[in-house]
Amino acid sequence: MSLVLFHRDFQRFQGGHLKVFHYFEHVRRSPLHEARIWFSPQSVWDSSNPWSGVPEYVVGPDETVVPDVLFLAGVDWRSLEPGQRAAPPVPVINLIQDFRPALGNGPLHGFLAHPAIRICVSGEIQDALERIPAVNGPIFTVPIGIDLDQLPPARPLDARDVDCVVLASKDPRAGAGIATNLTGRGYRVLLLDRSLPRDELLDAMARARVSVHLPNPVEGAYLPALESMALGTAVVCPDCVGNRSFCRDGETCLVPRRSKRAITDSALLALSASPGELEEMLTSAHEESMRRALTSERARFLEILDHAEDLWAAR
Repeated sequence: MSLVLFHRDFQRFQGGHLKVFHYFEHVRRSPLHEARIWFSPQSVWDSSNPWSGVPEYVVGPDETVVPDVLFLAGVDWRSLEPGQRAAPPVPVINLIQDFRPALGNGPLHGFLAHPAIRICVSGEIQDALERIPAVNGPIFTVPIGIDLDQLPPARPLDARDVDCVVLASKDPRAGAGIATNLTGRGYRVLLLDRSLPRDELLDAMARARVSVHLPNPVEGAYLPALESMALGTAVVCPDCVGNRSFCRDGETCLVPRRSKRAITDSALLALSASPGELEEMLTSAHEESMRRALTSERARFLEILDHAEDLWAAR
């Protein structure tokens, strides 16, 4: 078995940490690979840390581990000495979760010069990286997956006690305006304008007939929209680049322009539609979410990991 070593500096729960944990679990479930993880000394250890339930896989402060593969994401490169970044002693798999490395400035862009097998969570990110000559190593896309087992059961539409949930932690001001507009029309609206524990967030989405999403203008992918699709909720989500492959206007969801008025109008359209009028879109959305299960992500990633040595030698 090959040993795959992960690195993390965990200060608070974020979606990026959850996706790295998913990849950690992919390795842990492989019969060919062993997963271990090293944390920075200042990392926070509480129930929000996904690894709090698997302490036996955490590298201890006095433990020496010699990995066969390094798995790095974000600024994890900083856990290596500069010389090791330029010439890693073992193959490096680098997970790219957003577009910041492609922007041409900042540390994440600089890391692209270091050799690695890069895995992008969306094809849109891969397209952006392939336009950068300085990227050192092969680039793959593993479409982002959702953990269907962690979702609450989907409720029948007539059993939902919220007409519309507005996910606005990334744009509270716009979210408040949209919620006010919908409430003024007599709809039951739940505004989520701050970060919540995942189980509370998922439960809120499961209670609603319609979910309005306000992602950042540019995101590598956007899991909450996919999770809402899996929960049988009609999704309203403006473009954020990395959601284009699964947020298809009129097919899997409504994709309005990024303005309070346009988003409100799309939400009203979904809220006023009959179940029959929404059936085709909800069915397409549910099928899309099923194709994005973690099992699919795992299979694609392990195919790459199983050939890491060959990919590293051929880069």
